[in-house]
Amino acid sequence: MDAVRCSVEYLSEFSDCQSHSVRVIQDGVNLFLTRGDRDVLIFNIQERRVTTVMLFEASVINLALSDDKHRLYALCANGGLYCTPLPPQLSSSVRVNKSPDSVQYTVPDDSIVLKNASLQAFTIVEKILVTLSLHKSVWSFDLYEEPGSRPLHKLACFQVVTLNTCCLNLTDKEKSVSSPPVLTCIYPEGSTSVSTDQSDLRPHLEPHLFRLLFGVDASLVNSPVILCGLPDGRICCFPLLVPTLAGPTGEQRSPVRVLQSLEQPVVFIGTCISGEHGPQCLVAVGQRGKLLIVRSKQASMEGKKADYSFNEHSVRGPVLCACVDDKRLYYSSLNDLHALQLTTTSSSEATGTESQLQALTSDSLGVCRAIALAGPYTNPTGSVQLLAVSLSGRLLRVNLPQGSENVPRLPSSLAGQRVKDLLASIANIWERAESLKHKLQEKNESLKHLNQVINVCSLMLDNHGNEKVCNMGTKRPISCCGVARWSSLLQRDSLTLTCVLENSSGCTLEHGWTLCIQVHPLSKGPNMEGSSGTYSFPFMKLDSGQKLDVTIPLESTGGLSLPVKVYCSLVFSLSALFSPEASSPGVSQLLTEMGSISAPLSTLTVDWLDALRLDGSFSNGNIRHNTVTDGIQTFLRSRGAITRDSDTTTKSGPITVMVRVSSQLLNTKLHLSATSSTERCMSVLNWLVSPEERGQMSVQSPVVCAYSPDGCSVKLLVKEVTLGDFCSDGPLEVLEIRVESSSVAAVCGLHHAILRRLQVLLRDAAVKCVHTKQLKAQSLIEAVRLYEDLQDAQNQEALGGTMKTNKNSEILFRIFLQLRANPLVIL
Repeated sequence: MDAVRCSVEYLSEFSDCQSHSVRVIQDGVNLFLTRGDRDVLIFNIQERRVTTVMLFEASVINLALSDDKHRLYALCANGGLYCTPLPPQLSSSVRVNKSPDSVQYTVPDDSIVLKNASLQAFTIVEKILVTLSLHKSVWSFDLYEEPGSRPLHKLACFQVVTLNTCCLNLTDKEKSVSSPPVLTCIYPEGSTSVSTDQSDLRPHLEPHLFRLLFGVDASLVNSPVILCGLPDGRICCFPLLVPTLAGPTGEQRSPVRVLQSLEQPVVFIGTCISGEHGPQCLVAVGQRGKLLIVRSKQASMEGKKADYSFNEHSVRGPVLCACVDDKRLYYSSLNDLHALQLTTTSSSEATGTESQLQALTSDSLGVCRAIALAGPYTNPTGSVQLLAVSLSGRLLRVNLPQGSENVPRLPSSLAGQRVKDLLASIANIWERAESLKHKLQEKNESLKHLNQVINVCSLMLDNHGNEKVCNMGTKRPISCCGVARWSSLLQRDSLTLTCVLENSSGCTLEHGWTLCIQVHPLSKGPNMEGSSGTYSFPFMKLDSGQKLDVTIPLESTGGLSLPVKVYCSLVFSLSALFSPEASSPGVSQLLTEMGSISAPLSTLTVDWLDALRLDGSFSNGNIRHNTVTDGIQTFLRSRGAITRDSDTTTKSGPITVMVRVSSQLLNTKLHLSATSSTERCMSVLNWLVSPEERGQMSVQSPVVCAYSPDGCSVKLLVKEVTLGDFCSDGPLEVLEIRVESSSVAAVCGLHHAILRRLQVLLRDAAVKCVHTKQLKAQSLIEAVRLYEDLQDAQNQEALGGTMKTNKNSEILFRIFLQLRANPLVIL
């Protein structure tokens, strides 16, 4: 089988079609198409668009145009035969509707001219409606006058008994797809219907073969002949205008006779091979590829009369649709569209031998999945055009070059090499397409991943504010909280921080995200170099609602230094957007330069209150005895000031420091619901030592005994006292928070931690007291004097120098002692 080089134009695309339900009719520039549903589409070939959509009541299974091309007949699945006029713009030379939008027209129910649930096919011939119906194993041909008025006038009725199709050896697939009968009208050459401009649309035969096949009566009156291809393979025929003769007993004799049987469902019937007096060949094609060609035989020299011959061929099946022109038969086998050359020798050389039939060859047009054909037509350039509808719903125009049957064929060796080259080119194109498809998928995934990263960063930036204590304030979509705990490993106690990353948002943290925790001690001294540290915890995936727990040490090589700042952030590495094998060197360099995206989560402060050990005790090897000077230096470093060693001294024995806060202020800020003094004291103490368990009472007494990070015992107690000489308008109820320990470092550290907690509480909660207390003048004088001493210390620090620094330390220590003896009250 040889291939003919042809061009294929894509005209339009519709929805998927079913091979047994697509019908297509071409009338000039208009194409009528049904896909087996309720719509009939009128497609303008020149404008390449659907101009009209005709909506019927039920699925359309067959179409036909009237002789004057002004009406459309449609047979629907409900058994109704509709006759509806066509839109006026289809028949006029000037378009009335030039709108780009298609016009939808609903066919009314009164357009039904015939209602018969057993109707299978119909055709319009010489203003006569010919229908074929199947009822109780009997095929019935009914003839009506063309609908001009209702009810229809029935002219005749002929019946043919069906055959048992079990002898046809049909496959299960062929049985599952119903093959409708084929009705075709064959005209004699020279009739008035063939003499019109639409003669190429009407199959006709030369007079000689017409007379031999259908009889002298039909030839004399130029009667069209109805040919019907039944699903059982029989080809029946009867003349349309010849009067019906009576039988010997007076009964009406049926004019229907069986011309031939293909023993398989008939797909197409037509005429081909134009001669001097018209087409010289009747062609019929079966579903499984049987081809029947009926030719006439000339009178021989021996005196034999002229006759006709039935010649059968086999083509590649299954055949879904077919059409013919003057020289070729075009048929689709779903895998390919073929052109079968029927003119092997001239008519003068035809002798009717079998050698002619052996020489029939078909060419492959390279168009697959065609399920309906319209045409063929010859355009002004001389090339043949076919309109084809594919199984996927595409409307294609196939252009065959002029004289394609004379194209020289390649030798088999060159044809084999051509096939190899084409297959190699297809393989190369397929590999390139797969590579491009893979790259496109990777880029889409990268863009999708990047979009998700930007959404996560936007969530965190929108909810990021100033520093807050963990578990206080509004809950964020993505949050990180930390809790300090003591752990013991190999008889050594160490302070660790457990951070919990919680994803409460609707996003999923995919591969590429890393939880980064930076630890920066606030104390600065000669032994604290390099004490800052960064810890990274990459994770594969964190779905919505999941948590990630990590633990880091707070003690560095220089020892434990409190307080420390802990900065939690989420970092996304841009290199995670691309796979290593997919990223080019330019992309790798760009990712190296850009690095990563960092979004802050929270900032935590771990102080001496967080490091208290409420249960158990330290190992003996871990207790560190700091001197008074070391303790003071620790306190000063905890306030962010760098000092040198000084000769500050203090008295021996337990050291006590206290902070007084207005009871009304704490009740308002902490939303205390306790009514008794003891319960309020325990609530405040619980808030100090266990901020992560706020709302749960872990402290059962207003006094807490614990161990500080340096191993010394400390005591925290809260009690409610009344100050009678503080305000001019009466006594003031205050809560006194007292810290007692033999370690100066512990007392200073805890004092600073308590003040920091109160400072954060007053900053975060913007709630005013109910009324302002009127302070006595003595209280204000003491506060002003302490403030002036503090200003002097800051001035000494700014001037610098060893002597000034020592004096600055003495001033600060004196202020500390005064505050310890007579603390100020926080209102």
